[in-house]
Amino acid sequence: MILAVDVGTSALKAVLYDRAGKVKAQASRRYGYATPQPGWAEADPEAWWTAFDASVLELAQRADLTAVQVIAFTGQMHTAVLLDAAGAVIPPTILWLDRRAVAETAELQQRLGMAPYHLNSTYTLPKLLWLARRQPEVLPQCATLLWPKDYLRFRLTGIRGTDVTEAGGAALLDWETLTWATDRLASCGIDPALLPPLLHAQDDAGTVLAPLAARYGFAPDVKVLVGAGDVLALVTGAPPQSGRVTCSMGSSSMVFAPLATGQTVAGAGQRLYIYPLLPYPLLGGVSSTTGAALHWAWQALYEDQTPFDVALQQALATPAGAEGVFFLPFLSGERTPFWNDALRGAFSGLTLTHRRGHLLRAVLEGVAFSLRYLLDEFARLNVAIDAIALAGGGAAIIGLPQLVADVCARPVAVYAGEETVTRALYAYACQALDSEDFASALGRTFDAAEVFAPSHALAGRYADRYAQYCQLAEFANAALTQNSTEPRP
Repeated sequence: MILAVDVGTSALKAVLYDRAGKVKAQASRRYGYATPQPGWAEADPEAWWTAFDASVLELAQRADLTAVQVIAFTGQMHTAVLLDAAGAVIPPTILWLDRRAVAETAELQQRLGMAPYHLNSTYTLPKLLWLARRQPEVLPQCATLLWPKDYLRFRLTGIRGTDVTEAGGAALLDWETLTWATDRLASCGIDPALLPPLLHAQDDAGTVLAPLAARYGFAPDVKVLVGAGDVLALVTGAPPQSGRVTCSMGSSSMVFAPLATGQTVAGAGQRLYIYPLLPYPLLGGVSSTTGAALHWAWQALYEDQTPFDVALQQALATPAGAEGVFFLPFLSGERTPFWNDALRGAFSGLTLTHRRGHLLRAVLEGVAFSLRYLLDEFARLNVAIDAIALAGGGAAIIGLPQLVADVCARPVAVYAGEETVTRALYAYACQALDSEDFASALGRTFDAAEVFAPSHALAGRYADRYAQYCQLAEFANAALTQNSTEPRP
């Protein structure tokens, strides 16, 4: 068997796979985090370890863990864990969702000139600069910088190290050489010696410490892999397929399509970008508030506590096109393709005849239009997309896969079963054990897909609506971009 562990922001999940790629058992534990000030968020790494310990002990009651051949970790990215020379955690452990370093982010953006997808306020580097300036006693105590999945692996093996995905998510990776960009730390007055060895996800990361192997019942020769950050979600929503984009829709949406190894895309890096740190390169981007827009609309429009599913059915019973209402789903700025933090959401086309069902329908369609807009960006880069795989929480919303197929005029596939980044850890384990191709191993973890074909009867109506949506979105972005660059009196 293979043990895959995902240490998330609010819960840890441990999943046992058999060698055929099927989930045999899983256990999870929840934990919280502190918010000592508005906009701040801090974690206690000991809570992660406690959750890991309890989850693995639970699995040991349900399966013989001597059969585990490989252990691999993934987890939340950007959250820096600072260790002293003895391996003790130095607080604070600032979570990725903490926004205290906005000013430092803007300063670094100006100084380093990095692309917005290589540096933003969730990343590690601005938070380290904040610590250096606001709590200068902290970093001099630090011997090693790790990230959550690395910390758990360190506790299990005693070995300090990380992988390239964490370095990229920290804004500390030289993307051309895939080595540490030590000059960025040095420019902030921080000693680069705290950076650990930089490894690949499928590399060997040591052996389980003997007392822990005995505690959990692991065999002495069980392999421990480096693993990768939860950016692995980019490849775990559907089997990789040329010409198909995977939209993993949670609060935000990650929209990426696989490229052939070595394939170049002229113009990538402006509106869409290439992510090269996983087993195959991916082209795409991230929409900031898609699922979050649906949840917001339900809360705002249905304060009578109408259940979410009932509200959605009311919206879906409304005619396609929402009787002329449009919605721009930019409730917290927008990343891809506009890269505009000032962009905001809006309803347009409202009349006295519209009711909340129309508005919620418009939000559903606006989210789908935003996806179609990204598909057009692929086309502008001469990357043809003829199908969509919908994954994450959005795939479970009844009626949404069909609506996405209709709006985007492409078939939508939804793969049932566990939607989790641990699928990729299983594939890495197969690479380490048998030198198997990552994509073929990953493919075994998926069952057959349910496919939603687009409605030909709605094609013309949505084509017209989409053209109007593009005009609204581009007008809003241009107006805000112009206003943000005009001198203020």
